[in-house]
Amino acid sequence: MSSEKLLTLNEISEKLRVSRHTVQAWVSPSSPNHRPEFSSLARHAGRKTVFLESDVDAWLAQRRGAVYSISYGERSAYWRERFVAGRGILKGYVKPPEVVRAGRMVSFSEGLLAFDAEPLLVWLTDGPGAAEIFSLVGRAEGLVLAVPLAFWVLRRAGRSHAQLNRIQEFILGQNVFELAPFNEDALKRSLELPHSAGEMSLQAYCCSVAAGAAMFLTGNRHLLKLPGLPVCSF
Repeated sequence: MSSEKLLTLNEISEKLRVSRHTVQAWVSPSSPNHRPEFSSLARHAGRKTVFLESDVDAWLAQRRGAVYSISYGERSAYWRERFVAGRGILKGYVKPPEVVRAGRMVSFSEGLLAFDAEPLLVWLTDGPGAAEIFSLVGRAEGLVLAVPLAFWVLRRAGRSHAQLNRIQEFILGQNVFELAPFNEDALKRSLELPHSAGEMSLQAYCCSVAAGAAMFLTGNRHLLKLPGLPVCSF
């Protein structure tokens, strides 16, 4: 064992491409982001927490499909950290939307959280309401983004060549979101809702719910007024 390489917290965070704070949270039993299967790899050398590189490599090999998926529609195991890192990447390039509080602050504590255009742009521009979005995302098991909305965001960001690559990497390359296609199920759902909600919000909502989203985050007044829908404001 003495010949095996030991990794410090800084080295393991660099290897896994996450922050040191994230690694500490995975190891700490008191953290809401505690990961028992990862924590079991930790060893102690005095006051230091270290990892055997061979153990980490084996752990990565078991999860490589989920962590480094080449499928744009499959969420990465590190989606939360990557989402947080994307806060404000369009700040100064796209005007933050004017957020009008529309009520319907429904309790959300688990499941997949989906985004409408307004909250997504608030996050990407670090506009008013970003802190509330951060709080909701902290309680989500994953994020969902409708393919039509992803297309709309990429087209809009494309007006700035300086940010196009960054937003494309955030939306597609990092597997932050589970992408929800516009399929037959989404189409049927859209036919049951009023057109007054607006085409983009309707498509985003229907695609997301059809893909298993437990809650749809939106600022759309028409959707928020409809009873029985799993929608909330921020």
